[in-house]
Amino acid sequence: MYNKKEKLMNWFHIFLTVFQVINFSLFLYLSWQAFFGSIQDAKLNPYLFPIILGSILLFLILKVFIQLANGFIFNSNQTISQLIFKKLSYLNHSGLIMFLANIVLSYVFKDSKAVIYVTFFLIFLINGIGWVTLLRNHQKFIATNFFYFILYLCALEIAPWVIIGSYLKD
Repeated sequence: MYNKKEKLMNWFHIFLTVFQVINFSLFLYLSWQAFFGSIQDAKLNPYLFPIILGSILLFLILKVFIQLANGFIFNSNQTISQLIFKKLSYLNHSGLIMFLANIVLSYVFKDSKAVIYVTFFLIFLINGIGWVTLLRNHQKFIATNFFYFILYLCALEIAPWVIIGSYLKD
């Protein structure tokens, strides 16, 4: 993360992000299959994985572009770009955990709910540590732009998850 000088458009970083999106899509597909689906359901809806993959990819691209636009509007391009890079880097680290979980769920313990729970815990732990580290490292920037930080947090970090949760609840 620190060797690439926090460049968002680095080919290695883009490759890892695509790898993470594919792993996350596969992990959600395997989790859905373990909790709600069966082999017959997968045969009835063969487009479930591409739908999950496309949704996650579209969500991530839109979120990054909206965050970059937010940085442009509030004249903090460099800082927002660094924040996006670091958040995506922590997501990429959790993508490696998902890769291991996908291997275990596919070949060793098929439909194991314990593996899914442990993986979700590790993903939240890695990203939680990342958020705390980001907030600690950028305390001055957040303190000087506290109102904008609250707007950013509500509009771009919390609101998408609330919308997705309310959609999945129905």
